[in-house]
Amino acid sequence: MSDSATLSSPVADTGFAPSRQLAARPLPLAIILLVAAIAWQLPAPGALSQAAFHTAIVFIATIAAIVANVMSTGAIAIVAMAAYCILRPAGEASAALAVNNALVNFNNALIWLIVIAFMIAHAFSKTGLGRRIALLLLSRLGQSSLRVAYCLGLADFLIAPATPSNTARAAIISPISHSLAQTINAKDRKLGQFLMSSSSAMNDASAVAFQTGFAGNLALVGIATTVAGVSLSFTQWLGYLLVPALALLMLLPLVLYRVIRPQTQQTPQAPAFAKRELAKMGATTRNEWVLIGVFIALIVMWVGGNALGIHATGAAFIGLSALLLLGVLSWDDVKSEKGAWDTLVWFSVLMGMAEHLRNLGFTSWVGDGVSEGLSALLGASSPMLLLLAMMCFYLFTAYFFASATAKVVALAPVLLGALIGLHVDPLLATLCVAGVTNLGCNLTTYSHARNPLLMGYGYHSDSEWMKLGLVIAVAAMAIFMSSGLLWWRALGL
Repeated sequence: MSDSATLSSPVADTGFAPSRQLAARPLPLAIILLVAAIAWQLPAPGALSQAAFHTAIVFIATIAAIVANVMSTGAIAIVAMAAYCILRPAGEASAALAVNNALVNFNNALIWLIVIAFMIAHAFSKTGLGRRIALLLLSRLGQSSLRVAYCLGLADFLIAPATPSNTARAAIISPISHSLAQTINAKDRKLGQFLMSSSSAMNDASAVAFQTGFAGNLALVGIATTVAGVSLSFTQWLGYLLVPALALLMLLPLVLYRVIRPQTQQTPQAPAFAKRELAKMGATTRNEWVLIGVFIALIVMWVGGNALGIHATGAAFIGLSALLLLGVLSWDDVKSEKGAWDTLVWFSVLMGMAEHLRNLGFTSWVGDGVSEGLSALLGASSPMLLLLAMMCFYLFTAYFFASATAKVVALAPVLLGALIGLHVDPLLATLCVAGVTNLGCNLTTYSHARNPLLMGYGYHSDSEWMKLGLVIAVAAMAIFMSSGLLWWRALGL
């Protein structure tokens, strides 16, 4: 499943639906096209080249269409690519060159790593291994509602390295959360609310821990390399971010437990439920054992890739090949993984345009402008204070994006450029952006595709979700930044 929201966005709730003649929402589409057309006629501001300005107009219009939910994200990307080919905003000398520039990121190794990881993640749901892991933990450790929440969070962590879709992990964990809430005490609505909210928060915490735990993480890796000169391997990401992610795992369920206060505290029914479900599943199947072996091999290749001479994307191809050869996945499974192919299209288009903006100097121009503005506003403030201010701003931009990955592609280059201009260490800036990217996904009902899925169980109203989402975001920000800064200082950063 894709991590771009499939229900509503701030604009999608206005009541304007696609017309019968047009498979798009006409009012926001017309507004975006009108503004873009007017901007196109204007001269480039400041020292910005006209090519950079025109490319920025196409990119910003594309992001605006995604935020306004004009069409599905993949369809918007195709339209944007067609517009790029026609308008040649970067000043391409020929139509062929414009097409090549529009397609430039379809051979991006990091994007293909995401696509293949989506397919490998499908094996966890197909074989039932993800569900078995969660039930095994519950059968041994689920004697209280708080411990149940920890078990569900740990299960999410265990499958995250090979599952770059938070929504896919939520689709594995949330039915177990719901079944437990109904089995333990169906009358205690707050119990179900606590388990769902905690599962959602842990879903983001596991994405912080692993480079391959969220598609946007890999986008950030590419952006950080070009904008900040920072290269992060799977092992380096894990070394820097696992400790703050574990702090989130340990503390967020406790915060939610204190805030929601479920009536049911002891849950002797949970281990019994898990054991019954495991009995129904039967013994671990041959395909599950194969998947376990491939999963371990993938982690070894991702961690030891440099020593083994294997690129992370090459390792993913090896893992997928093994699952196909050994019959865990079929080619039909690969073809039917719509989230993977959808991600390939829209992610490649957005990353390609973002790369053109960097090459044309737009990203550094905006970053310099933001850093100069902050310096003028906050005076001689320390780089650390400026970093915290920028991260608070970044956290709450989730209110304006229906896709966390689109948010990374749109904002991370500007944030990194601005922070570097404010004399923040490039690696420190990258690590902070990496964590905070994943922490605002619960702020609204539309800021992540997972949220409508979890709300569908009926434990939250819209207002309850957004109030608890604010609690999660603020608490997670405080936990991540404090534990992260302490850990990175201990590492000598």
